[in-house]
Amino acid sequence: MPLLYPSILFQERALGFAMGGLVGMGVFMYQQREIWKSTAGLAETLSGGALPPPRAVQTPPPILGKEARDDLAHVWNSTIDKMFGSLIASLSSKGW
Repeated sequence: MPLLYPSILFQERALGFAMGGLVGMGVFMYQQREIWKSTAGLAETLSGGALPPPRAVQTPPPILGKEARDDLAHVWNSTIDKMFGSLIASLSSKGW
């Protein structure tokens, strides 16, 4: 019969592991924030306070046009219907 409630030792180890992970994640995030702050401060100092504005990021155009996406969606849906149609019909007949 499996244990529904693990031993105290296991619970303590699991709690220690979880707490250690959380503390480690907190330290990591704090260090990342400090690195970004120091980098921004250094850039501000080196540029003399005249940083250029960031470049605008252009989103790439869609790979497929609207008609091709509609055709792909239709083919996908019909394939799923062919593959799982009998399963859906049998589950529907059983009242699921």
